[in-house]
Amino acid sequence: MSFATLPDVPMDEVIATSYRDFHVKGFDYICLRRSPSETVKLYFFDGDVSKLPEVVNPHDHRYDFTTLCVAGRVQNMWFSESRTGELFQRFAYETPLLGGDGFTWVGETRLSCVRKYSCSAGRRYSMRHHEVHTIRLMENNTVISLVQFEDKVSDFTPTLTFTRDREPPSLDGLYRRFEPDAILSRLKALQERVRGLRLPRIV
Repeated sequence: MSFATLPDVPMDEVIATSYRDFHVKGFDYICLRRSPSETVKLYFFDGDVSKLPEVVNPHDHRYDFTTLCVAGRVQNMWFSESRTGELFQRFAYETPLLGGDGFTWVGETRLSCVRKYSCSAGRRYSMRHHEVHTIRLMENNTVISLVQFEDKVSDFTPTLTFTRDREPPSLDGLYRRFEPDAILSRLKALQERVRGLRLPRIV
């Protein structure tokens, strides 16, 4: 596995586009490249989030993307609306990262899990922006890479999140910034763990 085709990236740019506790505690990402047409991120899962049956609530996206399992194992689960499915609360989500107010309840629906795909290191899957999914970690300290493509939904149009409870997920304490040493330490540990992994230089 190689990310060596990515150019060197300035540390201040990495810090500006990376987050700790992204959506949920223990779910971090380091952004290696960001552009309107292609963004490359490494997602790390630590602590209790690794033990959850679902890392985040089922949701859709603004963009199409491809996910590569870099280390560990991950399972992707696709959902579809179904009259016989499990009852979910539907929320419009406007991310605080774009100046939004978070979750707004818009109604109820029923969802069924229609497909599952398990990935070990080196395997990948792709998704369209309108597809509803979540992931489950099948091994502790799993790391995935996500390549997201150009936005299909504007910044001012909310995405959707589905919860089993009427109370929306809390955003308290989320979306924290990395310190430079934490970024370098995380990337060094990953390179030592995954044989042959080449990452761009942080300069």
